[in-house]
Amino acid sequence: MAPRVTTYNSLNAGGIAAGDTIQASPPDSTGAIGPNYYVEIVNSEIAVRSRTDLSTVGATSLSDFVGAPNTVVFCDPQMQWDPSSTRWLVSFIFCNAQAGTGSQVLVVGWSQTSDPRGNNASGWCLFTVGTGNNFFDYAKLGHNSKYMILGGNFYDDSTLSFEGSSLAWVGKPANGSTSCALPSIDGTNTTLMNGDGFTPTFTPVPVNTNSAASDGYIVSAYDPAGNVGAVASQRKLAIWHLDSAGVLHAHPDIGVNLYSLPVAASQLGGSWAIDTLDGRLTQAVGNPATGIWTSHTVDDGALSSTPSVVRWYEIKVSGTTASLVQQGNVSSATDWIFNGAISPRQDAQGAMIEYSRSSATIDTVIAAQVRLSSTPVGTMEPGEMLLDSSGGADQDFSCGNGGQPCRWGDYSGLTPDPTNTNVVWGTNEVLDAPSTNLPEWHDRNFALIYVASPTSLSGQGGNQSAFVSWTPGPPDPNTPVTSYTIGVYDGSTEIKTVAAAASASNVLVTGLINGTAYTFTIITNVAGGSSLESTHTGPVTPTRAANPVSTPPAPTRDQPTQTSPAPPPSR
Repeated sequence: MAPRVTTYNSLNAGGIAAGDTIQASPPDSTGAIGPNYYVEIVNSEIAVRSRTDLSTVGATSLSDFVGAPNTVVFCDPQMQWDPSSTRWLVSFIFCNAQAGTGSQVLVVGWSQTSDPRGNNASGWCLFTVGTGNNFFDYAKLGHNSKYMILGGNFYDDSTLSFEGSSLAWVGKPANGSTSCALPSIDGTNTTLMNGDGFTPTFTPVPVNTNSAASDGYIVSAYDPAGNVGAVASQRKLAIWHLDSAGVLHAHPDIGVNLYSLPVAASQLGGSWAIDTLDGRLTQAVGNPATGIWTSHTVDDGALSSTPSVVRWYEIKVSGTTASLVQQGNVSSATDWIFNGAISPRQDAQGAMIEYSRSSATIDTVIAAQVRLSSTPVGTMEPGEMLLDSSGGADQDFSCGNGGQPCRWGDYSGLTPDPTNTNVVWGTNEVLDAPSTNLPEWHDRNFALIYVASPTSLSGQGGNQSAFVSWTPGPPDPNTPVTSYTIGVYDGSTEIKTVAAAASASNVLVTGLINGTAYTFTIITNVAGGSSLESTHTGPVTPTRAANPVSTPPAPTRDQPTQTSPAPPPSR
């Protein structure tokens, strides 16, 4: 069968590439969809893209965006559409401030309107927040109705020792205001602790809230990698929320399945494996009422050498209680799955997940899966859609640096479409064919939609005809099937297609030649997209021999039927 995820309006296009500005590694590729544009951001550039075809309508380096010298290196960029204020939110950090000089800087800000084009001189309000000699690493962005919320890990910039994790919240401007008045800034004054009261938090991730919720949630996975203690398997998520008055509330930990530090991913060619990160959560999207979705790359269980998986979670809040609704893995017996992102649909009828996949026999690819609210708990619908493939192995200057694997990611992005509420948009990276030790990554931007690909496609030969039947896939009320397209093949050549109505589960294909073996495929069509073509049926040979399929009364053309006709008596 074909996968039950496809690209919306065929939106799947290359994005920012390593050679566009500075050739940094990793790119920290991410993006967000709003009502009018898709905004892609990496650690060197920001690009505003058309919702219609992902073409570029504006692009600038982060140096020009913030008004900094082009010698400044940036990292950990975050971009979000905020539906509660109908504006864009952004954050990133200066990555090459001189150690010991008290010049570490975090940049936060927002677009003055719903139009993300422009820069700090026009269209955006950007602010620098000094963090002294503490480097605010892996800064993640989220928001509630009143505040931008930032979480990250503080490191001493001279010794690189972990100083603790922290949260900060920045007051957003009044809705409709274009003022760039200095916002209020507050945060945790002590090291953030997990729910057990004694384990330091590592990488708190604020939720990219897709509603006007007054409470903004923050999630963090207990560290399995030894960043805050010994390397150890874990089975807890920590969770907090910031209310509209700017008060932070801790929740009890949430128990999850065992996970541990993942091993680096194998790749085809190259001398080094690919970094799969260290088990931290990488992003979180949703809202407390309809579900918060988050994910990380882990070893599924006790520390081992098996390929990594992307573990995902759905959390909901009832009253003051946050609970785990479900959890699952995207996994492979042979391939490493890593650098994933997950997002619910805006209509809360399902979720999409995208990720990188590699092994010793394939170059790294980007792929995606989907689930509906009716999909069995803890699983995705069958099938995987391939979105892009690398042209070779990673061998840039990050590979082997200090004996470490090649840097990849550090994350990717996926966000729900606020307008077409059954669509989710994302950004991840692959590699062009490497020629030097310079980075050769490029981004891939895409929009995803569910499609109810059927199962059990089969055919039965009749007299100059074939009866083709299938079992429809699970229905999605917000993405209904509009029609099916049956492909008719003589060998490897498609000789014609036959249309079938959305309500059909079979079709009679006429005009065939008795004694010729045919195979059949099916494509499912929905508003905004079509599935990939299914695998072929086995050979079906029309014949006048025993048990031909009878035709309906007076057939005049290829037409769908609703029930299987009974074969006529043998003669």
